[in-house]
Amino acid sequence: MSSIMSRAGMTGMANNKISKKGTFGTTMGIASVIAILVVLVLIVFAALSIVTAKADLKLSQKTAESTEAFYIADSAAEEKLAKVAAAAKGGEGWEAALGEDYSIKADGDSALVSYEVPIDAGKSLSVRLRVYAGGDVVRELWQVRSTTEWKGDNDVKLIIE
Repeated sequence: MSSIMSRAGMTGMANNKISKKGTFGTTMGIASVIAILVVLVLIVFAALSIVTAKADLKLSQKTAESTEAFYIADSAAEEKLAKVAAAAKGGEGWEAALGEDYSIKADGDSALVSYEVPIDAGKSLSVRLRVYAGGDVVRELWQVRSTTEWKGDNDVKLIIE
């Protein structure tokens, strides 16, 4: 009888191992699925990070080029301002010393001197100076302006008739 019980006990143990093994296998499958999903999420985030980094690099390069072009134009405008100031200190007839790059308008006891310095294909630095009779020069305008004409898209109909 003890051999029967021992066999029955073994069989019961074997049954318990089988049921635990089945449960353990299901738990292992869920963990694998979660691990795969986490890896996929990390891959997606890595791809998004790479795409964002490339876009940021392009934007940074465009910004650097635009800034460099502006400062080159600003430097040229400062040189022209120095030329105007030197000519104005020269006394009478200073307008003729400037040349054709400048637009000069008499305005009472002063004159308005205007000129533009190109920045790039679509922008220029517009400058307007007021030159007083004593040779003093005051900046009135130092502004980046668009040189291209804006054309709106009027093809979209908002109200359906």
